[in-house]
Amino acid sequence: MILVRNAAACFVMTLAPSMVMAQTAIATVAVGDLPVAIAVNPVTHRVYVVNHGSHSVTVIDGSSRQTSTVNVEDRPEGVAVNPKTNRIYVANAGGDSVSVIDGSTNAVSATVHTQTYPQTLVVNTVTNKIYVANNFSHSVTVIDGASNATATIQVGQGPRAIALNPVTDKVYTVNYGSQTVTVIDGATGSTTSVDIGKHPWAIAVDPKADKVYAVSEDSASVTVIDGATNKPTALTVGEIPFAVDVNSLTGKAYVLSYGNDSMAVIDGATDSVSKTIELGTHPQAIAVDEQSDQIYVANQRAGSVTVFDGKTNLPMAKVAVGTIPYALGIDAPAGLIYAANYSSNNVTVIRGSKQK
Repeated sequence: MILVRNAAACFVMTLAPSMVMAQTAIATVAVGDLPVAIAVNPVTHRVYVVNHGSHSVTVIDGSSRQTSTVNVEDRPEGVAVNPKTNRIYVANAGGDSVSVIDGSTNAVSATVHTQTYPQTLVVNTVTNKIYVANNFSHSVTVIDGASNATATIQVGQGPRAIALNPVTDKVYTVNYGSQTVTVIDGATGSTTSVDIGKHPWAIAVDPKADKVYAVSEDSASVTVIDGATNKPTALTVGEIPFAVDVNSLTGKAYVLSYGNDSMAVIDGATDSVSKTIELGTHPQAIAVDEQSDQIYVANQRAGSVTVFDGKTNLPMAKVAVGTIPYALGIDAPAGLIYAANYSSNNVTVIRGSKQK
C-alpha cells in the first residue's frame, strides 16, 4: 500500500495498549432500509436517521433508545437539524423536496419544493436559513426557516456537498462537474467561483480560522481556501479522498482517502499535511468531537469505527459496529456517537470518553 508523504510521517495503525477499548458499543438500534445519513439534536438528544430505501426517518430517543418513524418523500439522502427551532430538514432526492419535521411532535409540518435532486443541506442557526444543494439543477435552494419561503441561487455544475461558516454568513458548495467551489454570500445571495481540483466530492469549514477544506477525488488533493480572500492552496493527500471534517478548536482538518485507506492530518496554521495515517479498512465517514479532541472513522468493509486521539494521532479504540457503517453522528453533551450501518439497517450506539 503506497502512501503519499507530503513532508509527513506515515504511521501504521496500532492501538496504544493503555487506551484499548476506551470507547465501546453499548446498544444497537434497528432503523429503516438503507440508512445513509444521520444528524443529532444535542439539546433534545434525539437522533435522526435517513432511510434511503424506505423513504423515512427513524427518530431515536438518545436516553431510552426508543424509536419512531416519520415518513418523508422519495429517496431521502440528507438531513440537518436546527437545535434552536427544533426543526429537522430532510433532503428528498427523488421527490425534489425538503421535508420539515417538527421535533416536538415527530411529524412533517411542511414539504418544501426545491429544484432537481437535492442531496445535501446545511442550516444556519444564526439567520434561520436552510441551504439545499440541488445536484442535477446546479443550484442551491434557500429556505427561510420562519416562513418556508424559498429562493434559488445558481452555482457550479453538480453541487455534491455544502458547508457553512455561520460567523461570516458564507455558504460553500463543491461542484463535481465544474471543478469549482461556489462561495455564496448569505446576506446578499451573490456568488464567487473558486477553481479547485478535478471532481470535488466533500467540503468542511473551520469557522474560527475562516478556512474551507474541499477534497477532490480525481486529483487526490484537498484545497484549502482562505475565507477572507478566497485564495486556494492545493495539498496532495491519498488516493480518492472521500470525506473531510475539522476541529476548529485545534485548527486541524482530517481527510479520508478511500483509494489507499489513509487519513491525512492537515495543520491549519501552516496549510500543510502534518501526518498521514494508514487505516487499511476502506474508510467511509469521519466525525470529529471537538471538545474531547477525538476523531471517529467509520471503516466500511471492516464493520468498525476507529477512534483517534487528536493530540497524538494514535488510535484509542476500535469498535465493532454493523455492516457497512456509512454515516456518523455525535451527541457531544451526552458523550455518545452514532454509526448508521447501511447494509444491516441499524445504528450502533458508541459510548464516548465523556460518558461513564
